[in-house]
Amino acid sequence: MTTFKQKALFTAVVAGLGVAGSAEAVYMSPNRTGQVLVYPYYTVQAAGGNSWNTYLSVVNTTTVAKAVKVRVLEGKTSAEVLDFNLFLSPNDVWTAAIIPSDNTATSAGRIVTADASCTRPAIPAAGEPFRNYQYSVAGSADALPGTDLARTREGYVAMLGMGSLS
Repeated sequence: MTTFKQKALFTAVVAGLGVAGSAEAVYMSPNRTGQVLVYPYYTVQAAGGNSWNTYLSVVNTTTVAKAVKVRVLEGKTSAEVLDFNLFLSPNDVWTAAIIPSDNTATSAGRIVTADASCTRPAIPAAGEPFRNYQYSVAGSADALPGTDLARTREGYVAMLGMGSLS
């Protein structure tokens, strides 16, 4: 009988520690703000001769300037096709669009913005085309077919808060 009680006590202690010591990988604040923003899907594919565009926006809701890392990743293997730093003024809004580079089905996607927020490197007025450097390297371990720029036409965007600026 004492063995049963010891096992029951051990199980209760472990269960109590499991609940008390649990941690969450992602936390959603009550006011729906945070340090990470993921746009789970972008596309500039075409249907019936009409290409789709994806529109992005991010808001700095604080009274201090923020530095944000923006990473654009293609959809097959999450290879990075563009990354830059975005600097937001207090209470600033940054907007951009992901569009096709031209009317062909094999062209790269590109990001364009008319926003005055600072990016480093700077995004030119004509936009910045996506690149296939990370998955087109000769001899790479990328097992999926297609190392052309058409692979940059769909994927996702991650924005990570790097810190507050003074």
